[in-house]
Amino acid sequence: MHQTKMKRIISVLVFLFTAVLNTMAQYMVSGVVKDSLSSQPESYATVRIMPPGAQQPAAIGLTDSLGHFSLKVAKAGKYQLICSSIGRRPVFRALTLGQQKQVNLGTLLISDDANMLQTATVTATRPLVKAEVDKLSYSMAEDPDAQTNSLLEMLRKVPMVTVDGEDNIQINGSSSFKVYVDGKPNQMMSANPSLIFKNYPASAIKKVEVITNPGARYDAEGTAGVLNIVTNVETSMSGYTLTPALRIDNRMQMGSLFGMVQLGKLTLSANYGIGTYQHVRSTQHGEREVFAETVNHLLTNSGDDRGHGMAQFGSLDGSYEFSKHDLLSFNAGLNSYSAHGDPHVDNVMSDVAGNKVYGYHQHTHQHQSLPGVNASADWQHTFAKEDQSLTLSYRLNTSRMHSRYTNTYSELYNMPYTLSDLRYDTRNQSPEHTGQLDFTTPLGKRHKLSTGLKYIWRLNRSDNEQFLRPSGTDTEFAYDDISSLRYRQRGDIAAAYAEYNYKWKRLSAMAGTRYEYYHIHVSYPDGKREDYKTSLSDLVPSVSLGYNLTDTKMLRLGYNMRIARPDVGSLSPYVTQNSQESVSYGNPNMKSAKAHNMEVGFSTFSTSFNLNTTLTYSLSNNGITEYSFIDEGGRLVNTYDNFLHSKRLTLNAFLNWTIVKGTSLNLNGGGGYVDMHVRRTGDHNHGFGADFWGGLTQQLPLKLKAELWMGGHTRFVMLQGKSTSFLMYMLNLSRSFLKEDRLKVAVRAGNFFNRYRHFRTETITSQYHQLSDNRVDFLRLGIGISYRLGSLKAQVKKAARSIENDDVQSSGSSGEEQQM
Repeated sequence: MHQTKMKRIISVLVFLFTAVLNTMAQYMVSGVVKDSLSSQPESYATVRIMPPGAQQPAAIGLTDSLGHFSLKVAKAGKYQLICSSIGRRPVFRALTLGQQKQVNLGTLLISDDANMLQTATVTATRPLVKAEVDKLSYSMAEDPDAQTNSLLEMLRKVPMVTVDGEDNIQINGSSSFKVYVDGKPNQMMSANPSLIFKNYPASAIKKVEVITNPGARYDAEGTAGVLNIVTNVETSMSGYTLTPALRIDNRMQMGSLFGMVQLGKLTLSANYGIGTYQHVRSTQHGEREVFAETVNHLLTNSGDDRGHGMAQFGSLDGSYEFSKHDLLSFNAGLNSYSAHGDPHVDNVMSDVAGNKVYGYHQHTHQHQSLPGVNASADWQHTFAKEDQSLTLSYRLNTSRMHSRYTNTYSELYNMPYTLSDLRYDTRNQSPEHTGQLDFTTPLGKRHKLSTGLKYIWRLNRSDNEQFLRPSGTDTEFAYDDISSLRYRQRGDIAAAYAEYNYKWKRLSAMAGTRYEYYHIHVSYPDGKREDYKTSLSDLVPSVSLGYNLTDTKMLRLGYNMRIARPDVGSLSPYVTQNSQESVSYGNPNMKSAKAHNMEVGFSTFSTSFNLNTTLTYSLSNNGITEYSFIDEGGRLVNTYDNFLHSKRLTLNAFLNWTIVKGTSLNLNGGGGYVDMHVRRTGDHNHGFGADFWGGLTQQLPLKLKAELWMGGHTRFVMLQGKSTSFLMYMLNLSRSFLKEDRLKVAVRAGNFFNRYRHFRTETITSQYHQLSDNRVDFLRLGIGISYRLGSLKAQVKKAARSIENDDVQSSGSSGEEQQM
């Protein structure tokens, strides 16, 4: 009825393991496992025959669809048979093998375990994907590719997640999602997931959870859901573990180190990585046609760009058991990213007849740093009553962004206005303090109630300084007080929730509601604008149902309402002059956006086939979106507002099929239809779209493994246009060495035919038509190496409840761009 991740691991290995035992077996042990109440067969339960005091079984296997098992044992002696299944109490039987070669144990009755997971689940026999009522999870620990790939590359395999050719990440067709690490929100990763994930080794990740139907205990923000990165790793033996890894390719060089140790009741794990990367040279061409203008009618630009950067990350997790009822867990982490760019662009303005009106050359020197630090502590007390607990949590989270841009102009031709070189210095900071109290208690055998209180203190700071000097001179830049701006936004969020869980036989249900009060105070320390205050109240319901049609088939239904609050980048009214013809600024008057999400999912698995499908409908009437218009001076203005009306229907599917022994096929994709419009501006766009990522894996002699991966997507539908389609492919060859496969080496090559990709984005409004085309070298050549020292059985224990903040929509993740 319930399946564990261990079953999926065992199902892959059991045939190889038992094949060796079969050649030596002298005894046959058989029986049948059934539910103690319904007498229904217990399919795919794990059965082990253990010698006294041994850690490795003498025989291991799974029950079939009728609950039967049959295991061969090589030697006579005393053994213990153990039958286990997720959500069930293990069954133990003493067993003595002597003269009788055939031993039939008859019927073994298995019953529910109230301490185990209280939701119905279906898992793939191949231990990669697990479907639950409110989420899907992908096991990085069981995918060998994770040993030498980045997290961004591995996300292409995760159900309901899409990574396009420009490394933009979406969940279920939307870029409005939040990133968690080990169940705790991470502001830095939420604001810049692509930048960090491409430099984060997947070998440090245990699994990735895609939570599309968060319950009431989650913050209401993040309209598409939550991407939870689970990093703590569990291995098989006592002692310690230390895993260094190195990855080198033509774009990035990354080294990382993961370690874990247990000292009595104290367990610690640490992870650190650092690397550099290079943005290979890209060329760009763009055009913008303003329909109403006859003189300044067509602006064209062409140029090139290259850059480099550095990324580092680190984390420390620990737990200490004061007693069997009291657990303290703590965490600290850092993420740091820096980038340098040096684009050159030639700009030419032409009239409607094609005559050159004016032109100039623009050189931009860019530097950006994005450091972030977080720390948290959770104290959990479990009561004498089974499954009853109280958790007290505190979290500090801070992220910063420091950007310095210098624009210089040269090769001026017939300029109608005076150009000034510009230098920007922008510092954004978002410190956040959170306190939370959670209480969980069972109400009988089938019911469970969870309640909690939460308070968040958040301050968004944005200090923007601008400097000017005449173009073509070497004079010092002078401070521009008129254009510079300081901005503050304080947010106080209070929340309370109640969540009810019910489980009976094959049915599981969850229903809850959450109330959030948000008080906002916006101020301008330099006095250039008036301060203002406002308050928002939201009641956020959620409900989900899960039903096991059979032991290997599950149906899921769910509804939730989610909200998205704008971040400091989209709120700050500071005006950034991207060029003489283009500016951008935020909108401090935006409110929270709301989205209603409904989904139905189906999962099925067998020993060789796994399928997960999810159909989702999403509706929003005030979505946050970035949009553009031409102002009275003829400049292109980019800003934000939450006036987007959108409807989206999406079907996602994940398939894993073992075609024959040693050959497997993996497919992950989705498609659907989106309709979006803004009544105030008259913009309206709609259309179909699809994405896919698939791979064929072949096991070869000498522990070699070959893989072919291919993926892409159709054009994205945006409010004011469409972006590019994309196709890529990758060949991987890997091999394990030494005892217990401690050394792993992989080489890869991708996009070696037609190595250059064009990324075209088109924007069409009633005022103008804009087209941009970036040409990028997508050749990938690289090698990855990892080596594991020692081993460890301990795993850092975590409190069952912890702080999860997922309420801010990044200005770099506009909710209007939709991928199907």
